[in-house]
Amino acid sequence: MFKNSLLVITLPLIFVVCNARVAGQNMLAELKNVYDNYNSAIKERDFNKVLSYCTSDLQKEILSQVKTKTEQDDLMINGLMQIPESYEIQHIASQEDSTKVTVNTIMQFSAMKEIERERSRIECEIHFKKEKDQWKLESVWFLTDPDKINRPKDYTYNQGDAELEKDGNIGGRIVRTDFMPNYTVVVLRVLDEEDAVFLPPKEDLIKFGVSVNDLIPWKIYEFTGHPSKTDKLKFFAVTGKPVSN
Repeated sequence: MFKNSLLVITLPLIFVVCNARVAGQNMLAELKNVYDNYNSAIKERDFNKVLSYCTSDLQKEILSQVKTKTEQDDLMINGLMQIPESYEIQHIASQEDSTKVTVNTIMQFSAMKEIERERSRIECEIHFKKEKDQWKLESVWFLTDPDKINRPKDYTYNQGDAELEKDGNIGGRIVRTDFMPNYTVVVLRVLDEEDAVFLPPKEDLIKFGVSVNDLIPWKIYEFTGHPSKTDKLKFFAVTGKPVSN
């Protein structure tokens, strides 16, 4: 009797989780399709087709600046330079109303003598917006080379290194969190660098009411505290809070 009751409770939960996973996969496929088709339209140099994959605001912006056939051709040439050889999707973040989505990627670009570009990898954000129940491309942000990120000399905790006479704050995307026996280190991405933020050990964080479940990759977090005396990429936090993505 109890086993059957358990099944009745568990199966709907599994069904919901599976549905959520399938929905996420379907959305990812839709977003990828929009971006890939947009790039294909640029390769075809089909100006109107390119516009069809853009949000209404982006269309207005383009049309306000591109008025002649020559300007359309220039737009296609610039667009070709921004098409990657390949790209890897790392993360997807949607706003609460689910009408906007950001896809974090690492893109591989070929060398181009025309613009003196070496073959390189670049972190990129692709922004989408849903209009009339269809995903549209809103913008593409080209960020930084993940192989050229500035990082701390080490991730070793030394309490005496905190410059207590100076107060400061730091915020960014969590790359990883390491719960060590005597301390916690949260690695934050801030533009083209990674900062090591030191906190009390996990057990103390829980006692202080800190939700350790928020200290996970891709979450945006802000800390206040003291800088390091010896390494500008180290920070000793006193307080912290998650920030809405």
